[in-house]
Amino acid sequence: MIPHKLPDTILKSLTLKIFLLLCIAALSACDTRPVKPQQKSVEQTKPVTEKQANLSDEATTLLELAEDSDSEAEQFRYRAQAAQLYIEAGKIELARQQLNILQQKQQNRPAANETTASIEAATVLLLSAEIAINEKNAELASQLIAETRPVTREQQIQYYALKADLDFLSGNYMFAVDRRVQLDSYITGQKAKNRNNRKIWAALSSLSRTQLSKQRSSNVTINGWLDLARVMRSGQKNISQLENELLDWGTRHPAHPANENFLSTLINIYQDDISQRKHIAIILPMHGDLAKVSANIKNGFLSAYYSDANTTIKPVIDFYDNSDKDVTFNQLYQQAIENGATNIIGPLNKTAINQLAQQRELEIPVLTLNYAENVFNTTENLFQFGLSPEDEAHQVAELAILQGKKRAAVFYPDSEWGRRLDHAFSKRYIELGGKVMTEADYATNTNDYRRPVRAMFNLDQSSIRHRKLENIIGRKAYSVPYRRQDIDMIFLAATPRSARSIMPAFKFHHASGLPVYSTSHVYTGKINRELDRDLNGLIFCDLPWILQNTSPLKKVFHQNWPQQESFTRLFALGIDAYHLIYNLDYLENKDFAYYDGQTGNIRLDEYNRITRKLLWAKFKRGRPVYFEPAIPKTVAAKTGNSEDGHQVSPQQY
Repeated sequence: MIPHKLPDTILKSLTLKIFLLLCIAALSACDTRPVKPQQKSVEQTKPVTEKQANLSDEATTLLELAEDSDSEAEQFRYRAQAAQLYIEAGKIELARQQLNILQQKQQNRPAANETTASIEAATVLLLSAEIAINEKNAELASQLIAETRPVTREQQIQYYALKADLDFLSGNYMFAVDRRVQLDSYITGQKAKNRNNRKIWAALSSLSRTQLSKQRSSNVTINGWLDLARVMRSGQKNISQLENELLDWGTRHPAHPANENFLSTLINIYQDDISQRKHIAIILPMHGDLAKVSANIKNGFLSAYYSDANTTIKPVIDFYDNSDKDVTFNQLYQQAIENGATNIIGPLNKTAINQLAQQRELEIPVLTLNYAENVFNTTENLFQFGLSPEDEAHQVAELAILQGKKRAAVFYPDSEWGRRLDHAFSKRYIELGGKVMTEADYATNTNDYRRPVRAMFNLDQSSIRHRKLENIIGRKAYSVPYRRQDIDMIFLAATPRSARSIMPAFKFHHASGLPVYSTSHVYTGKINRELDRDLNGLIFCDLPWILQNTSPLKKVFHQNWPQQESFTRLFALGIDAYHLIYNLDYLENKDFAYYDGQTGNIRLDEYNRITRKLLWAKFKRGRPVYFEPAIPKTVAAKTGNSEDGHQVSPQQY
């Protein structure tokens, strides 16, 4: 049994318990909210993957066993196991329903004994915490874990596994690795050990290049994992050497736990790519409105091709121009297959991608360079990749919430693009527990942003109050305008030209103390201290290609296409498109798999849409400075990490 520190006072303990009971009730109260009959939940509208279907079937079987059992203890256990499976399947609403039933059973019947009551109480808290983690609610998960008192060995393991998951959610990836390496000694069963290894790998793969290069550990096992992560990142861009490099790692770490099963998994995934030569067809519009976009993607792709050291298995490359509206993408697709293509990159046009997403399966893998409108795609062999502004807005929302900024103002352009970013940020922010206090749009054809900024900060109301006061006292009165105080952050959607005028407007209107977050669109990608000094203090996310680039291809781009600076991110997209062809098998249907690309740390979701984890920068003295976002210490403390940044080691079970 792991000892826990008792609360300082009875009052503090009682207050925390009341808070947690309310939080758990909120998590499980899905049945109490009225829903219109014609509405369907998001879970109901999502297509179900094979894995989700299998897990749901197992959960259904457990619930049937619960219904048939005469033992209340058995019913409780079966329902708890079913809820766990629903969480793993991503069916959070169904998991909540079972959690609600478990809570009701706890409240409505006396437990057989004190031990049983403690076990059931811990089960409810652990399930509640896991749901909170799955919904990326780090604060609630931290509170729930802190209150949990695990009783059984299984609960103790789950308790520390959830702490590791919370570290991962909070961006403390090495803490997560440390916990799970320690947990490996206590986990029994190969399936559970494999799952733990995948979680370790996911945490290591989430480290930025700079973070990974700096990591060292006194723990031999962790150093082996770090070595494997570095080998993998290098090998993903040099497929012909990857197998030998992985085998060399195995000889350097013969007793490492990854050698038992995980290493062979990695090698087997890449076997076909290592041995077979690809024939890639790139289908892009080379003329018309999208010609420059296509040209930069093509230049990035070819630069990656010519710099590729895989001389023995370099792919055959064919380009197809789909500018002609009389020739459909499907016709070019069939022509490419007839010409021997094994993989296709393209199209760029959303209409064509929507059509592909309506098919049940494609003959060969297709990597699109944009996204279909329907996010729930199940077309076999269809992979979607692009520089989605919505993804960036989501990441801003997630960082703001992790940093404790829960009351936002949103300032966005009056355009389709602006409304897309506003909607994407606000939706994700609210899902994570934030509240959008005010929104304001601004005209895109002006440099004067005073009126919408004043309206957003309620400064006009302050001026009205001032004039009323003067009317009452009958003379002029000195007044300092007072902006609204119920916001703790601003999300700004803007281009560089607009942002350079908006940031000074924020400061002039008494908002210099508010952090401002934005997307990569506020930065041109080229350092210009004179123009960008007005952006000082602005926090934004951007591509590794922009913020942390040591690739020789950056020099290639500047030397050959200096006039295309504004398209540099599309060049990076082309580079990643080339390498992704060799890494799709690794990424597909694997929640632990990432590819460290120029456009971000890349993974595939369950619908084969590529999501990218970006880096963060803050403007200082007119230039963006890369930084690792800080998470409030309160979260670290609650998960068992000491103030000096070292993890508190768990005691033996």
